[in-house]
Amino acid sequence: METELMSQREIALLARVSKPAVTTWRRRHPDFPAPVSGNHGQPLFPADAVLAWLLRTGLGHADPDTLRAERSMHTLTAYARRHGGRRTIVVLGAALCLRHLAGRALPADPLPLARRLDPEDEFLLHELADAPEPAGLAQLVEQLIEGAFDPWHSCQFLLSSANRLGWPELAADALTPETVALIRRVADVPTRLRAHGIVTIADANAGTGDLLTALVSDQDRDNLRVNALVADEELARLVRRQLLLAELPEFQFDVRADELNEEFADPDLIVTRLPYRPAESRDALADLNRVEAIADLLGPGRTAIVVGPASSLVDELRDGSAVMRRAALLGSGIVEAIVQLPGGVYPARPGHPTALWLLTRGPIPTTKGRVLLADLSGFALDQPTIESAAEDVLLWRAEGHRSDGHDPRTGRIVPLERIDLRRGAALRPPGPASVTLRARLAADRPALIGEVERRLTDAEQEALRYATEHSPLNTGAAQRDGVRPKELSLGALRTARRVRLLTGHRLSREHVGPRGHHRVIGAAEVLAQASKRWMDRLMLAAEYPHVALTEPGDLVVTSVPRFGVFLDDGGFSVIEFPACGLRISPGDPLTPRVLRALLITARNTARSPGAVRGPRLRDATIPDLTRDEAARLDEVLRRLEEREHLLQRQADLLAKLRELIVTGFADGTLTTLYGTNS
Repeated sequence: METELMSQREIALLARVSKPAVTTWRRRHPDFPAPVSGNHGQPLFPADAVLAWLLRTGLGHADPDTLRAERSMHTLTAYARRHGGRRTIVVLGAALCLRHLAGRALPADPLPLARRLDPEDEFLLHELADAPEPAGLAQLVEQLIEGAFDPWHSCQFLLSSANRLGWPELAADALTPETVALIRRVADVPTRLRAHGIVTIADANAGTGDLLTALVSDQDRDNLRVNALVADEELARLVRRQLLLAELPEFQFDVRADELNEEFADPDLIVTRLPYRPAESRDALADLNRVEAIADLLGPGRTAIVVGPASSLVDELRDGSAVMRRAALLGSGIVEAIVQLPGGVYPARPGHPTALWLLTRGPIPTTKGRVLLADLSGFALDQPTIESAAEDVLLWRAEGHRSDGHDPRTGRIVPLERIDLRRGAALRPPGPASVTLRARLAADRPALIGEVERRLTDAEQEALRYATEHSPLNTGAAQRDGVRPKELSLGALRTARRVRLLTGHRLSREHVGPRGHHRVIGAAEVLAQASKRWMDRLMLAAEYPHVALTEPGDLVVTSVPRFGVFLDDGGFSVIEFPACGLRISPGDPLTPRVLRALLITARNTARSPGAVRGPRLRDATIPDLTRDEAARLDEVLRRLEEREHLLQRQADLLAKLRELIVTGFADGTLTTLYGTNS
């Protein structure tokens, strides 16, 4: 494979800096990689040498893992430009699978090894036989593994990059990781393995295999069988490779493009999604007929989990034939639970509302005549919601209807006779889910109050133990003798490379919300010293591929609308412009705690009356403490924070206790047993 080359613009994107910064590096650093010779129209540099130089010098705003990942993406993008996104994913996926089967780095010519390990050409042989630049595959595979740790995660990175590489159709039917996690919890494969010994899982519309690999991963694979059907032979081979990378032995699965393998008939568990159809051509009767066909595959006690369009599975129906088919399915008793899912479960089709049906042939008798209806459409699929919804479904399947049984938190158990099935009524719990949750909260309020009281007692005891162990607070404060420390501006600290500036990023409002994986910190969050805004990791990767996340201990600062400093203890956050970040260089006397405290009291941070321009961050001035002084101040601040956290915990619990009691008295659901003389 020819040497990958990068322009100065691509280097700037890789290092998260401006293009002039790369020009400055070339001028100031003699060891910066030299451009390759040739008539390219612009200077081009060897990518591997640039990456090694950035990792060695630590310059730029990208951490080492991000550099390696972006280096891999640059290489993949360059490969895809030459050979096409579809061919890139297919060939590299096959090479990663061969690397996994071989258990070692690929040879310069991988074809003989592929013929030996895949003699029947079921997985990867013809992909590698037709591979462009076969001599460079080994190097490219090892580079991918270096960034993602193993062939499995490398292949997941490859598939998740389908949009950027030019094969967006591949991800069109992929579900969000949160939706897959909910299905995995509801499927409860470990319990099925304990009950049946061997479990066969089937999927008649497997896509890229995301559901199957999620159910197979981290299980007792020796007792799992997989039977799958996909749209075409190329996708079938891709799914087979996914299952091999998930370490399922090849004789325990069969993936075809024509029909399900009869040898794996009578599946214990079916997980699938109905094929997508545009709204104008969507046919509710056809969707329900597919659900009926899936139900026909189930033997006694077997289960199916089906994701399909909400318009067919839960919304009000107007077509008479569809109304009769849905009524027949519900009346047969095979439908145990119906869950309307939040929007956006298909990232490629955010406007496609969906629902989940849980089918069981011959459920326990106490579910007869009833169905669990849950509506998650107003919720984000975060971990608590996933756990609550899965617990509701699993307990309903295990217990059925009991007067003293589990009261669902995300839905209601509804008698079928209360649903107007013959008129195609919508299948949603009576009243919004929030009403159900509020009713549950009112019933649980005395227990919640008791729990808060117990935690408050524990917090008080913890504070007493801390005071006993550490003695009364004594900071040892004394008048300073001698010369006062000289002052230093933030600009000088940057020039001396004692701190590094992290740029803030302009984010679209629709990409930020109350749920997600990465906290967003902007000017408002800095001034409030808290953040309630988040960004989903898939959105971040798709829309902001060059955003560098914070590291634990980074500071986020702003001068608009006024000066403020926020210490990001947890890291992995996104900084929003006009805020920016500061990262202390390794080995510097300053600590994040000390720098934040000094910046809060810094000079040149307030706008002067009548000034046209506000203060500049680079002009903020702090004392230049020695290493010993900074260490002593850090220790004092640490001890103060420990006591503050203990007191804040008690204050938060007292506020929660007040809220619960006042709300209970206000809505007439609570009283107390203590009189005024108690």
